[in-house]
Amino acid sequence: MNRRNFLFGTIALAGQQKLVRSLGTGSFGRQGSAQAMPPQNLLSKTYPESFLSSKLIKAKQWHPIPRASEREPWLAIPHDIRTVFVEHAENDRKKGWNALLATAYLNYKRNGNQAIYEVASYGRRAQLRRMVIAECMEGKGRFVDEIANGVWLICEESSWVDPAHCFIQRAGPGLPDVSEPVIDLLGASTVQMLAWIYYLLGEQLDHVSPLISRRIQIEAEQRILEPARRRNDFWWMGLDGKGGHMNNWNPWINSNLLVANLLLEEDRNSLVQGVAKITRSLDEYLNQYWPDAGEEEGPVYFGVSPMCYFECVSMIESATGDATAILSNPFIDAMGRFILNVHIAGEDYINYGDAHVKSGQDGALLYRFGKAVRDKQLEAFGAKCAATDGLTAREPAISKALKAMDFNFMGLTRPLAAVLMAKEIRGIQGQDALVRDAWYPSLGLMTARRAANSTQGMYVAVLAANNGRTHGHNDTGSYIVYQDGERVAIDVGVELYSARTFGADRYSIWTMQSAYHNLPTVGGAMQHNGSRFKATSFHYESNDGHARYSFDIAPAYPRSAWIRSWLRTVTLDREADAVRVEENFELDRTLPVSLTVMTPRVPSVNADGYITLKPVNKDGRASLLRFDSAQLQPVIEKIPLTDFFLCEDWGNEIYRILFNSKKPMKEGSLYCEFTHA
Repeated sequence: MNRRNFLFGTIALAGQQKLVRSLGTGSFGRQGSAQAMPPQNLLSKTYPESFLSSKLIKAKQWHPIPRASEREPWLAIPHDIRTVFVEHAENDRKKGWNALLATAYLNYKRNGNQAIYEVASYGRRAQLRRMVIAECMEGKGRFVDEIANGVWLICEESSWVDPAHCFIQRAGPGLPDVSEPVIDLLGASTVQMLAWIYYLLGEQLDHVSPLISRRIQIEAEQRILEPARRRNDFWWMGLDGKGGHMNNWNPWINSNLLVANLLLEEDRNSLVQGVAKITRSLDEYLNQYWPDAGEEEGPVYFGVSPMCYFECVSMIESATGDATAILSNPFIDAMGRFILNVHIAGEDYINYGDAHVKSGQDGALLYRFGKAVRDKQLEAFGAKCAATDGLTAREPAISKALKAMDFNFMGLTRPLAAVLMAKEIRGIQGQDALVRDAWYPSLGLMTARRAANSTQGMYVAVLAANNGRTHGHNDTGSYIVYQDGERVAIDVGVELYSARTFGADRYSIWTMQSAYHNLPTVGGAMQHNGSRFKATSFHYESNDGHARYSFDIAPAYPRSAWIRSWLRTVTLDREADAVRVEENFELDRTLPVSLTVMTPRVPSVNADGYITLKPVNKDGRASLLRFDSAQLQPVIEKIPLTDFFLCEDWGNEIYRILFNSKKPMKEGSLYCEFTHA
């Protein structure tokens, strides 16, 4: 199909999507209709090498944002934002630069702790980013010497690879092997950051010494650009012929490689070949994306997976003179709309897998995405997010966003875009995203609230996929419940990452196990990990009266559970304002059965078959959890929390409610129901 026909076809499909949205659904695919498929080889077909050869801008001529010497746009940034950045940069200058020690790097191999080195490494980069943006805003040269120091220190590092990612090198975990440059997330974001510094402040750094800019070019070429051109065996590329599953690493790294190529690469042929290879790699990511445009890694990775893909497409479009209309492809829009469909209330998003419930999104990025794909709802939601917790917001949210920069390795692409667009975004009326229903049939995700555009009443989300997802837990068929925008039944999430998180002992971590999700345990057997352990026999329906989702979770358990069938049905009754979970099962043996409910609320058992769930902070209404008291006996366990991330999400403790069968069962029907007190 030629480009012209492709675009006309996708524009027609986009019109169908607008019709679907007007009917009140947030989903991309619908039950009973053919599912959409991700467009295959979209980028390499849209941007073949011959097209790039003729359209791609000349080497180092890309001008996506103003340089520091182009003062007017930087002076137009709101005064309060400039003030905060300059104040933080002044503090950074007084603080000086930290050391990155070999023993800190070795901590990951020695005891699985990656945080010690990461805090120092990320902190060094965040400090440099803040000073770069402050210098661009102020334009007085006060921070240039310290920027030169930061650049030089980073160029002096033996490796830019995160210690947890040393498995990529042939020497394996430990200290980095300087004879084998490899590319990981941290290295890619580092070269992106240095490329922006070269672009923004190259002239100023040349006054310190012309060798600083030259050093950036040398290190970028040797550590990143040359290995990326030469090697196909980095798994995240998807170009090794092994057909491995792509995750966020692919678009995340490729978005950074694009910046480095477009800003640093001096050779025209190398530039064209580098960009062409990136398009092929990105195609491997999109080709295997979920057909319903769902994000299997969840909202916490949304910003570094589909949003990085968007950044890649935007950059290639910009560098080829906006020669195509590729961003009108409805599948790209649908990838972005996922975040609307998994937003619960406030900062809370559905948090399956290795996710945190507070998955605050980059509002400026969402705004840019919505504007680029002409999705007004995403644009308005982005403006709302940006107004409350981002670099475009007002104090104290700006300071909060700056502090968060210490703990990520996103480089400079996003903060630069955010501050330069701050004035524009502040002029947009933000709007919350509170979608009534969403249904992702391929991913197996359902969300439903009592009424659209309101947090009042009950809310439920259920993921019934498989247990082999990237960053996934053994959680097939688990649900979460909210009442009036407040947490009732939860997915606990993930602890601070360590070697165990991604090692052989991953599923010995309690937060990964189905017994600590809202799921059954049968004869002591929990769900098993792996893509063949999954839910089947889906049925979904939604109308003004209810939303209902049923499925069989028996295949998610090992044979030792002796489950012949386990049909779980989760219903949001909009008229009664209740969430009911029903279990109908058959076992091959008579075994004790237990149903888990995880909650951050304080439970108290009442005599007549229900549990009161009281908010910890005493605000808001209590919830009632009714259960089949004739067959089930509740047991309440308090779980103290000490992990930093879990405490950030839930406080110092949560509770596990176990509904244990009063006697062993071979078949039966059980239920529990969440309602207002």
